[in-house]
Amino acid sequence: MSQFLGRQDCIDSLRKDLVDLQGAILDVFSRTGPVRFSSWKFPDKLSCSLDMVALLEQYDFVDGEDAFSQHSHIVLLELVIDR
Repeated sequence: MSQFLGRQDCIDSLRKDLVDLQGAILDVFSRTGPVRFSSWKFPDKLSCSLDMVALLEQYDFVDGEDAFSQHSHIVLLELVIDR
């Protein structure tokens, strides 16, 4: 499984999943209002207050930067769990 860690296709897939999840969450919030619970990934923030656009800009695949891409992969996976 570690051979997939940091691969561009895996990171791209996680990013698309996060965009889809965030869209579904915003759809629910438009009907119910935000749910005020702590974020799993960032416990000092409310999950409804996370700036997903900024997080997606910060964590992405960088060609030639294997350690950063692997870190981004893990963070994006944790954000999927957080959502």
